[in-house]
Amino acid sequence: MQVIKIWLLISMFSVPGMSSVKHQAELYFNQDICENRRVIVENNVYQRAAEVGIEPIYVQTWCLESSMFVENSS
Repeated sequence: MQVIKIWLLISMFSVPGMSSVKHQAELYFNQDICENRRVIVENNVYQRAAEVGIEPIYVQTWCLESSMFVENSS
């Protein structure tokens, strides 16, 4: 087995009146792509919330580095 580096984009959203914090995750194999996507996700969430009249909204995102096992192709 081989171990590769991955980046997990974690996004968390909180809105007054919601019973819990909502979250989503996306997987990337490149840190720069993850960081670029992080900015896009935050901007999209704020834009969508404004379009539907949700204010205030709290969004926080992280690109977390980790490792993952992959099967070697034989």
